[in-house]
Parts: sequence; C-alpha cells; structure tokens
Amino acid sequence: MSDVPSTIPLPDALLKQLGDAQLQLDAVRDQLMESQRLATIGTIAAVIAHEFNNLLTPIVSYSQFALSSAQSPTPDMELIRKALNKAFQSAQKAGKICTSMLSLARGESSFGLASVQKLVDEVLTVLARDPQKDGIALRVQVQSDLRVWGDCVQLEQVLLNLLINARQAMAAKSGSLTIKATADDHEIKIQVIDTGPGIPEHLMPKIFQPFFTTKGTAKKDENRGTGLGLAICKDIIEHHGGRIQVQSEIGKGTSFTIHLPAPTPAQCQAAPID
Repeated sequence: MSDVPSTIPLPDALLKQLGDAQLQLDAVRDQLMESQRLATIGTIAAVIAHEFNNLLTPIVSYSQFALSSAQSPTPDMELIRKALNKAFQSAQKAGKICTSMLSLARGESSFGLASVQKLVDEVLTVLARDPQKDGIALRVQVQSDLRVWGDCVQLEQVLLNLLINARQAMAAKSGSLTIKATADDHEIKIQVIDTGPGIPEHLMPKIFQPFFTTKGTAKKDENRGTGLGLAICKDIIEHHGGRIQVQSEIGKGTSFTIHLPAPTPAQCQAAPID
C-alpha cells in the first residue's frame, strides 16, 4: 500500500482566491467598524445638542452681565471678572466636547500605551450629559497609573457603546453606573456595571451576535438598534488580544467586563499617547 500524503497542496489559483477573499473580509470588517463608530456618535447627537444649548445659555448670560457692567458709569470689576470666568468655563467644556467628538468621528488615534483614566475621561466628555440629570449615580473607580496597549479610538468606542447601553437601560428609573478598572500581573480588567433591568437569560448567548438587538422598537429620542454595537465591541477587544464577558440578573443589573493583556515591559517603556 502506497503512502498517502496527510495534506494535499492547494492549487495556486485557489490560494490566490482565498487570499483575495480574506482581503475583502478585512475591508468589510473595517467598514463595519467605521459605520458603527459613526452610528454611535449619531446615537448621542441629540443629547449633545441639548447639552450645548445648556452650555451656551450661561455663556450668553454671563457675557451680557459683563458687558452691561462694563458699559455702566460705575463698572463692577469683581462682577465682570466672575461673569467672564463663568463664561470661560462653559466655553472650555464645550470645546472639550467638540475635540473629543471630532477625534472619535475622524478615527484619529495611534496604537500605543494609553492611560485608562484618560480613556474613561474622554468617553465621559463625549457623553456630555451628566448622568445625575437622569437620576443615575456615576461612580468611577480606576486604579491609578493604569495603562493599556491599544488603539485609543477603538477602545473609546467600546466604552462609549457600553456606557450608552447602560444609560439607556436605566432611562426609565434611577440607578447607578459604575466604571471600574484594575490590574494584576497578567491583564487589565475594565468593568461597566449598571443597575438596570438586566438581560433575560435566554438572550444572553445571542447578545454578541451580529445584527441581534433588543432595541427593536425605537423610543422617543432613541435610535433603533442595529445589532452591531456589541458585536463590534467583541471584535475590537479580541483583536487587542483580549475578551469581553457579560453577567446579568433580571431586576438587578448587568456587568460587562473587558479583559486586556497587561502591557509588556518593552511596551511600558514606550512614550504614552497624549
């Protein structure tokens, strides 16, 4: 009996077709990530527009106070100083929101060592609206000097999706939203925990599947779900060498946990991303 090779070499034409198919799949994946990032921004556009109106109102009011006092026979320099300071603070916040939004929309980022605290701060800036205005208590518990190695824009996109989902889940009632980040010798762990209604057990195996969504019916001021948000989040984290897990209990809330590899000693020597 003659020896039969365990593997049969593929024809060059078939290998080329497989290579071309992989390139096409990679291109589609990149397009989906881009589309989902823009869809995420669209989800919070109405909220940001409302918050900008809230920021512009004191800018206009305090500027009017300062102008009125400056044009009076006896200008009150202390009032003018305080009014301009308040207007400046509101303008600064508006500028930060614009900068963060534009960075996320354009996909401007670099792959490298990044501060977890800065990632969280940037995402909270993009969200714009203070969760307390919706009756949600926000708790941020990030271990000091915590760093991750990755694409800042993509990681911010993941956090933004998780925070938007958590806030929407608690929209009908008050609750608490917690962001935690810790580290050990092997990994960085980032958690987004809400006290919303929870996810039914029979849906848990499906939530990371593409095009699966629990937002089948759009509510007022809320976009209809595409079912790509969590699927893209999972894809991003896995391409960073990590994994994302979810735990949920009806009536008590949901916890998403992101596990990322701890930066290597060589990566830790790299200059942090500004």
